[in-house]
Amino acid sequence: MSISKITGDLAAGKTTARQHLETCLEAIDSEDGRRAFITVNSDAARAEADRVDAMRAAGAALPPFAGVTLSVKDLFDIAGEITRAGSRVLDGAAPAARDCSVVARLRAAGFNIIGRTNMTEFAYSGLGMNPHHGNPRSPWERDVDGGRVAGGSSSGSAVSISDGMSAATIGSDTGGSTRAPAVFCGIVGLKPTTTRMPSDGIYPLSTSFDAAGPMGHSTDCCAVMDDIMAGGAGRAETPFPVAGLRLAIPRGYLFDELDPEVAAGFEAAVARLSAAGAAISDISLDILEELRPANRPKSIVSAEAFAIHRDQLAARRDGYDPYVATRLDGGSDILAADYIAMHRERDATCAAVQAVTRPFDALLLPTSPCVPPKIAPLDTTEALMKASARVLRNTALSNYLDRPTITIPCHRAGEAPVGLSLMGSRHHDRRLLAIAAGVEGIVRG
Repeated sequence: MSISKITGDLAAGKTTARQHLETCLEAIDSEDGRRAFITVNSDAARAEADRVDAMRAAGAALPPFAGVTLSVKDLFDIAGEITRAGSRVLDGAAPAARDCSVVARLRAAGFNIIGRTNMTEFAYSGLGMNPHHGNPRSPWERDVDGGRVAGGSSSGSAVSISDGMSAATIGSDTGGSTRAPAVFCGIVGLKPTTTRMPSDGIYPLSTSFDAAGPMGHSTDCCAVMDDIMAGGAGRAETPFPVAGLRLAIPRGYLFDELDPEVAAGFEAAVARLSAAGAAISDISLDILEELRPANRPKSIVSAEAFAIHRDQLAARRDGYDPYVATRLDGGSDILAADYIAMHRERDATCAAVQAVTRPFDALLLPTSPCVPPKIAPLDTTEALMKASARVLRNTALSNYLDRPTITIPCHRAGEAPVGLSLMGSRHHDRRLLAIAAGVEGIVRG
């Protein structure tokens, strides 16, 4: 189900767009498909697949990815559809007049939109649970005691890839919302530099931190999607040689209380990279040890999220997921002076970290400190708060520093999912993708 494989098979006549689509629709027609998708555009997708097949049979020129299926997080505007952001509060909203820019670019490249995927309401959790539309589940131990979370907020998008419901998907990442689902579902997820993608037509959570990003079966899939979403033609990256790479591990609080499976999987991946010739150093980022910026109850994200939802929350609080409403309340009493001070502190921290990490090609760290939490015990707001904070502890750092970061599976087949994160330098997204393509061949089980 990789993008390059399907594109090649379509071009060579080994399959058709309709056959590819029907395989995806069959996978969606399941309990977990119904958890992963809010709406499925089966009729429109079939019509598009048939149009592509007819044009290909006639020898007509087609976009490079014509007929490849795409699922879209319920946060992005699609012309003629309501963008609900995983909520019931927006059921009565007007349909979007046009595609948002990233969807329009993917559609122009030929992708066939198969449906809108489930998510945490308004993208405000690292767990991916949704009381309105059901809880997408990680493929790992799915049938044991009710299953485990798929990660959030882009939970349905990640499951659509892991379960073969779509070849490509897009999500968003404010504190880890592409990477937490990616690691918990055993796929690859990318958080780009915040300003790399246009943000129009995407329901916001925090305008200072939000970043649209792709998830896929491989770094190659993410590189193709990233290029298109940023305005390119959809090129992948030549893998950067691992031998000689300068990689740094920021030891400290990011490594506190790792689940045993995570610690073992991460260290095994580091050992494989070292054996392949990478120069790996342990470093200490003292300013981060002092601040520990991830998951602060009072933050830039909480201030901006409350500002976006203030009026709607006051008028329609009963329609919100109670957990999300409680999280939004956290930004209600942040003073303007404090908000400005937090931005200044963030800028200073970014500059200090860049000064220390400049000699290195990328930073290495575990994507999440834990394996996917079980769903059943997460039955109170307090339990949800605690679990989400832990899941996003490591991922949120990349958003705070606004550095592109990709997570690659580094566990063996059948084991608990573990992700290896590579954090690059701001605005050097394509270099990070080339490095990740080389690393993937070494660490992926």
